[in-house]
Amino acid sequence: MKICVVGAGYVGLVSAAILADWQHDVVCVDHNEQKIEDLLAGKLPIFEPGLQELVELNRRRQYLRFTAEMAEALRGCEMIIVAVGTPPAENGHPNLEDFWAVVKSFRENVGNNVIVMIKSTVPVGTSEAVSLYLNEKVSYKFSVVSAPEFLRQGTAVHDFLHPDRLVVGCMSPEIREQMKELFQPLDCPKVFTDWHSAEMIKYASNSFLALKISYINTIANLCEALGGNIQDVAAAVGLDHRIGQAYLKPGVGFGGSCLAKDTQGLIAQGEVHGVNVWMFKDVLEVNYEQRVHIVQRLTEVLGNLKGRKIAILGLAFKANTDDLRDAPSVTIIAQIIKLGGLVKVYDPVVDSSSLPNIISVSTADNPYAACQGADAVVVLTEWEEFLDLDLKRLQKSMNAPVFIDGRYLFERKRLLEAGFFLPERPSFNEWPVVQSMISAR
Repeated sequence: MKICVVGAGYVGLVSAAILADWQHDVVCVDHNEQKIEDLLAGKLPIFEPGLQELVELNRRRQYLRFTAEMAEALRGCEMIIVAVGTPPAENGHPNLEDFWAVVKSFRENVGNNVIVMIKSTVPVGTSEAVSLYLNEKVSYKFSVVSAPEFLRQGTAVHDFLHPDRLVVGCMSPEIREQMKELFQPLDCPKVFTDWHSAEMIKYASNSFLALKISYINTIANLCEALGGNIQDVAAAVGLDHRIGQAYLKPGVGFGGSCLAKDTQGLIAQGEVHGVNVWMFKDVLEVNYEQRVHIVQRLTEVLGNLKGRKIAILGLAFKANTDDLRDAPSVTIIAQIIKLGGLVKVYDPVVDSSSLPNIISVSTADNPYAACQGADAVVVLTEWEEFLDLDLKRLQKSMNAPVFIDGRYLFERKRLLEAGFFLPERPSFNEWPVVQSMISAR
C-alpha cells in the first residue's frame, strides 16, 4: 500500500518506520524543513530506542522516504495517516490549527479515493467533522478512520509492535476489512468501533492512567505524614488483580505530551457539555503539587536555599527519551533557582541547552561530578544507569548528604546504608542532624 504519514514526530516517525518495515511504500511529510533535512542526513529529531536502526534500514531498502512537500507526498497515495501535534490551548481544549490546516490540504492535493487515518489526539466528534468536510463537493471518497495511538515515549517502537490492543473507529465494513489486513502483523486484541467511541477510548485511557498516578502519589504523601513505607504499600495494593502494578509507582508525578494534555482535553469537553469532571481537575492539581512538594522538602531540611548547591539527576520527563515537554524537572529547577539555589544537572541523553532560556544551570558529564560539593541531590528521571551508582562514593563527594528520590528508584535501606539523610516532611530542627553527619566525617 502507498502510505503518506503527515508529521515526523514521535507518533508519525515511529508509524512510518514500522509500516515501511512491513514493506509498504511510505513517505513521511513534515512542514518543518529543517527536520526533513536532518532526517535526510540520517539525524533523527527525537531519541527513541530502536528507531534509528529502523529508519536507516528502510531508507536503504527504499520503502521509506521523507519530504517537506505536501503535494508530492500525497500524490497517488492510498492512505494518509495524520500524526500532527494537537497541543493544549490556554482553555485546555486541544489546539487543532495545524490539524485542520493539514486536513484542508487533502482536498487541494488528493484526486482519488483514499483512507484518512487520524492518529492525532482530537476531541470526540472530530473524525465525523473531517469526513463531512472532505467529502463535501468531491467526486471521490475520503474514508475516515480514527485509530488513536497508545505509544509510550522510550518504548514507542515496542509498543507499536506489541500493543495491549488496537483501536479502530470506522463506519464502513469494507474499510474495516482493509484495516484488519493492514494490521494483520499485530498479535493483540483488535477493537473495531465507531468514530466517537474510538476517540473517547484515547481520552479515557490516558485520564485513567493520570488518575492512577495522582492516586498513588496522594497515598505516598499520606505515608510520609502518618507513617508507612509507600513502596511496600504500592506493591501490596498492586497485587490485587483488579488493580495491578502498572502506574502505581509513586514519585514526582507525570509529565510528557499526553497524560496532562488529554486529561485537560477531557475536562474541557466535559465542561462544554455540562458534565461534572471535578475528579480530573484534582488529578492535575495533585500532579502539579508533587513538583512543589520536592522543593518544599528541600527548603524544610536546608532552610534557605540561597547559595545552596542542588544536584539534579535526570531532566527528561521519563527514562529512554529526550523529551522535556511538561517535564517535572523544568518546574522544579525553575523554583529552586527562584529561591536562590544553584543547580547542577546530569542527564545521559538530554542536553541542558534544551531547557528554557530563563533557566540557568551548570552541566556535569556524570552523576558524581554533578553531586560534587552539593548540599542535596534530587533524582527526577528513572534512568537505569542510576541504579549502578556507587552511593557511598556519591555521598562522600557531597557537602551535605541529603538525598531526595523523586522516582522511588532506590530501596530506602540501600540509601540509609550509604549514609544519606532522607527528608520526609522534616522540620527545621532536623537540619542539625545533617550538620552533625557532616562534622562527624
